[in-house]
This record gives sequence, structure tokens and C-alpha cells, in this order.
Amino acid sequence: MSEMLDLESVYREERKRWLREEAPRRSVRDMLIGSVPYWIVLVALVLYGLSAPHTASVFDKLTRGWGWIAPIGVEFGLLYAAFRRRLAKAGQETVPWTLWALEVLLFLTAMLVNGAGSFTSVVAVTQLQDLSFAAIVEGFGHLPATTQAALVMALLSAFIIPIGALVAGDGLAALALERRTGNDFREERWQEVEFTVIYRAVFVRYLQQGIAERDARQRAFAEVRGYLGKGNSSGIRLLSAPNGQSGQSEQKMDGKKGRVRAYLDANPDLAHLSVNQVLSALKSAGVQAGRTTVAEVLQEQKQKD
Repeated sequence: MSEMLDLESVYREERKRWLREEAPRRSVRDMLIGSVPYWIVLVALVLYGLSAPHTASVFDKLTRGWGWIAPIGVEFGLLYAAFRRRLAKAGQETVPWTLWALEVLLFLTAMLVNGAGSFTSVVAVTQLQDLSFAAIVEGFGHLPATTQAALVMALLSAFIIPIGALVAGDGLAALALERRTGNDFREERWQEVEFTVIYRAVFVRYLQQGIAERDARQRAFAEVRGYLGKGNSSGIRLLSAPNGQSGQSEQKMDGKKGRVRAYLDANPDLAHLSVNQVLSALKSAGVQAGRTTVAEVLQEQKQKD
């Protein structure tokens, strides 16, 4: 008489073994790709460095001696407003009208001070400070090409820097949300293969108990499918889902291909049937899978044979 297996213990043991021995390691390419979202931090720092002198110089004319503190309020205010707006949207919260008003006012302020600061710097360097704005516009076509380019860049900087600050704040919020809800890449890979790994472990244990191979396959498949299908069957499976994301990991916990492979292992005669026949058998057994998934698994089985 065979003994009932403690699937909870089997799951824990196999998960630890898989993470230790089989879990994929990040390659240099993976690390490089993973670092791309964090480049927004560099963008924010560069934009702040370009904008701060202009903001400080303009505000210093308004509050003599205190202009240096203005960039902290304007640039970081834009970052904060965009950050809070993105978090509120992700949490389906209502954005206060005061936050919208602050963002609009700071955007207009940043646009004006950066435009004015850039323009002042250009006319000083190109020795146009004695000319009025109307005179510069009227004689623009006769100015040297380098001066024309500098004036155009002064105009563009009035928009680039405040818009860039909003994008940077939005990107920082996206990073915070991703860190809060995102799975570790090894955990995501485990969720794809856990059904197959646990099924094979249970199958081997039943063989060791002396159960016939066919019965061991069918019994292992049924028990593992039932165990992994229970939303509250395993504490470690709930703990492995970060910040309450267990619902998402339950939906993709074993992968459709893993269920199909395990079912075919338990019923090897089906591997030689057509896709439609296998689909019918899967539906009868309560295994959900699409036609494309079944076709891919059958093709893999044929290549192995």
C-alpha cells in the first residue's frame, strides 16, 4: 500500500533545490537591459544641472542673494508633482486639484525662467545685449549661423527642461511601482516551471514506492494539479508572491505548456494523436490549453522521440 505524500514538503524541497541548482543566472546582457529603466535618474540629474543656473539667476533678480535655492523648489517640485500624479493613477486615486495647479504653475515657471536664462546667456556671449528683442528678431536672418543656432536652442530649452522634468518624475514613479510589485526574474521563471518540477518529483517518489509507472504518472498529475490549483494551499507560494500579488502568480504559476507536458507524460499514448484529439482529451481532464500551445508541445515531444 502506497503512502500519501506531503505535497507541501515536496514543494518546499524542490523549490529550494531548483533555486540552488537550476535557477537561471543573470547574464551581462540581462543586467544591461535591466538597468535601462534606471537611466531616467541620469536624465533627471542632467536636466537639473542644466536648469539650475538659469533658474537661480532669474530668481536672484527677484530675491537678491536667495536665487540659488529656487531650483530646488521649481525642478524638484515638477519631479514631485509628476511622481505623485503617476502613483495616484496607479492606485486609482483622485489627484487633488491643488497638485494639478502646482504642476501647471511650476511648469510655466520652469519654462519662463529657463527660456529667459538661456536667452540672457546667449545674448551676453554673442554680444547682443545692447539690442532689443524686436531688433534681434528683425535682424535674425543677418546674424552669424552660430548665433542663430544658439538662439534657437535657447527657445527649445524653455520647453525641453520642464517637459523633461515631468517625464523624469513619471519615470521615477514607474520605477517605484515596478520595485513594489515586480517579481524577481528567478521567481518568474519558477512560476513557469513549477508544475513540471513538482510533477516529476512526485512521480519519482511514487515509483520508489513500487507503484506501476502508468498509475504513478496519472496519480502524480492529478495530485499536483489539485495542489497547485488551490489558492491557499501553500504558505510558501503565497509568501513568494511580493506584496500580495498572489493572484497574479496563481494565474501563471505552472504555465500552460507545463500542464500539457505533464498530462502527456501521464498519458503517453496521446502523444501520437492529432492536435484536435489531444485538445479534446485535455478538456475532458479539465486542463485548459490553447490549440497553439498543444501543437508546440506535441512538436517538442516528436523532436525528443
